Formats: sequence, structure tokens, C-alpha cells
Amino acid sequence: MKNHPFSSRFAAFALSVAALIFAGCDKISPDEYTLFDGLVVSWSTGTPIDSPQKRVLVEKFTGPKCTNCPMADRTLDEAHRQVGDNLVTISVNTPDGQGVPYPGQPDMRTDGGTAWCNHYGVSEIPAAFINRNADVKYSGAMENIVGDIRTAIQGTPVVALEVEAEGDAQVAARIRVQFLEDCSDELTLTVALLEDSLVYLQAMPAGSPVVRDSNYVHNHMLRQVVTSPWGSDLQATGKAGECLLGQFTFVPPADAKLKNCHLVAFVSDKASRRVLNSASCNIRQGE
Repeated sequence: MKNHPFSSRFAAFALSVAALIFAGCDKISPDEYTLFDGLVVSWSTGTPIDSPQKRVLVEKFTGPKCTNCPMADRTLDEAHRQVGDNLVTISVNTPDGQGVPYPGQPDMRTDGGTAWCNHYGVSEIPAAFINRNADVKYSGAMENIVGDIRTAIQGTPVVALEVEAEGDAQVAARIRVQFLEDCSDELTLTVALLEDSLVYLQAMPAGSPVVRDSNYVHNHMLRQVVTSPWGSDLQATGKAGECLLGQFTFVPPADAKLKNCHLVAFVSDKASRRVLNSASCNIRQGE
């Protein structure tokens, strides 16, 4: 691996986290807390984010046997072309029905995705939600979602958020959070691993050249919720100007191709689960 400032910081951090993981029943200090069994995040005072961005999180519920899902994919692809990195999309395979894979095909269902699906009460797909507003569901071809995404990006976020990650068999991540306004609400941090360029069988809409496309490319696919499905409490005073740095490591699924993966983080209001801001990054790997 080439020397890189990011790599140097992570090398020292990975050693410290490894020591925490193997510490067994040792007490966790006040600036650390468990995201879920076996994974510990270390929080410290951070630095301001140079160019705070407001991003929109879209969770799209899909499945390989859903004939209308490719149309929703095209709509969200167009949204990404229009707003670029200000849109963060998570594609979630539903646990049953049209989300069940065809025989011999990869199974993209996850425990975290199932928890989210049950929370929204998703019974028909495609379905999507912006920033976890469960009161507004987008379905079918979703033509009206693009304009709503552009509207949701407007304004200044309560919190700014950035994420970066590096690793191979084990991934080390850094989460930077900055409060741009006072916030007295309890907030949570959720982190998930997504994978692009997955090729497997997908049912196609009526009128398509093929009924099932064996070369269909699936992007933004949820592979793992790194934290608990509903995130973990963000330890902060919530005062404007407060900056936090969170660091942790995790082991991705063995079959995930990290060159095609990215990490997504989002901060939510704990009570309503509405998303305040989100961020995404590719995972740097050794050369």
C-alpha cells in the first residue's frame, strides 16, 4: 500500500480498536460506546467540515422479481444525474414476495433491510421514502420523486456530516459530525455498507425485449447495516459549532467486492427517525 495520510491515521486507529475488541469485559470509557455486540466506536473532539453539504437520503425497496422496479431504478438514476453527490440512495431487497431471489441467484436480503421494511410496512414494491418521512411514499415509476429530492436538498442542514473509510478484510471508518444549529433532540448515527455493479437476474417490465434480464446491473444495494438497524445514540451536547469525530472498524461480508462498495452514514432524530443529513464515500483499498 502506498503511504497516505489517511492510511497512517487509520493504522494507529485500527490497532487501538483491535485492543478494545479483544479486551473482553473491560469497561468502556465515557468517550466510547458499543454500536452493537463486538463493534466499538471511539468518539473525540473533531474539526469543522470545510464545505457542509445538505444531502437527501432515499431508501428504495425493491426485489429481483419486481417487474416495475427497473423503472424506479431509471428514475433514481436520473435523480443522481441531476443532483450528483447530494443524493444518497439505498436499495433494500424486501424479505419476502418479490424480494426472494430466483433459484441459484444471489440473496441480497439483510436483517437490517428487513427491519426497515417492517418499519415502513412495505407490502408492494417498488416503494421509496425521502429522509425517512414515512408519511410520503413513492411507488411505481416514481416520476414525482426527482422534483421532491431537489426541494429537500434546499436550505442549511442542522448537522453537517462526512465519512471516509479504508480497508480490505477489515474496514476502518471515520465519521465527522458538526452541529450547524442548536439541536436539543436526541440523535442517532446509522452506518451501512452498499455495493454497486451487482449482476444477477431481474424481472423486467411488460414490453421489454426479455422477461428476465440475467445481465441486469443492481446499484446502491444494501449489503450490511454496520450499526444496529436504528443506529446508535450520538453523544453530543447539540450546541451549534460542536464538532465530533467517530472512529470504528468492521468486517464486511466475505463476498462483497469492496472496490464496488461504499459506506453510507446518516444522522436521524431518535423519536421520529427522520433523517437530518447523510453522507457517502468509497472505500480506499491497498494497492
